Amino acid sequence: MRFIVADWGTTRFRGYLIENETVLDQVSSDEGVSALQKGQHREVFLRQCGRWLQAEPDAPVLLVGMVGSREGWVEAPYATCPAGPAEIARALVPVDLENGRKGHIIPGLFCEPAPGAADVMRGEETLVLGAGVEDGLICSAGTHPKWILMKNGRIERFATYMTGEMYALLREHSMIGRPATQPEDPKGFDLGLEAAERNAGDTRVGLLHLLFSARASVVSNRMHSSLLAPYLSGLLTGDEINGALAQFGHPASVTILAAPERAELYVHALKRHGIEAQTKDTQQALIAGLARIVRQHALG
Repeated sequence: MRFIVADWGTTRFRGYLIENETVLDQVSSDEGVSALQKGQHREVFLRQCGRWLQAEPDAPVLLVGMVGSREGWVEAPYATCPAGPAEIARALVPVDLENGRKGHIIPGLFCEPAPGAADVMRGEETLVLGAGVEDGLICSAGTHPKWILMKNGRIERFATYMTGEMYALLREHSMIGRPATQPEDPKGFDLGLEAAERNAGDTRVGLLHLLFSARASVVSNRMHSSLLAPYLSGLLTGDEINGALAQFGHPASVTILAAPERAELYVHALKRHGIEAQTKDTQQALIAGLARIVRQHALG
């Protein structure tokens, strides 16, 4: 079965023509959701993917990611956890393409990871459904890493952390990261992980104190400035892992969905906790997840 996909992020547009789980053709541009105004999405999609629509008149069209957000083409209400391919397929939101043809926006997911807490995802649910994990814990490690618990092939619940965005804020807009110098010394990452591990025990002083302590260590010459940026990354990553293990327990293994460089940092960090980690290619996971959803949609 052939189908057409628009993977529409905040900063990038990526289009794919897929047969089963094989990419036959693809396009990309910097026309992400943040670069567009209301009413421009259809024009961008037709310009990038119109030739596939003409060549494949019966191919289903799926749109995934921030295209279903308030800033996207049409706001797609979140489906609620627990959810698998069938529940997500039932919640697809149609949009008009051309000549009466419809595309369908994948809705994203909402859950309450703890009493009184709320969490959402858009796009990661598709990656997770294609990761090949029926039961277990997955970490989708992007700007906002998400830890997702899978049960019987469905997303049971998840929790999101601000790790990547907080690192960028500290480095670019805070006095905490200002003393950092290049070239970076990667040994700082392990120092940050160690600090986060100590902060999880009886000697806990809190992440906010440790962040300021990082600056204090540099300006008092207790830490070299080349260690600071990796230290902050390790500290934030370690604190994220502490939070995830507190919420989801201490599994024997975790599956990591991330770019290779970032995935290896998580593999390294989790090994310190005695947890084995497997990495999955994000494009392959995306396509496999989309194939599961489109098959459910076709059956429905």
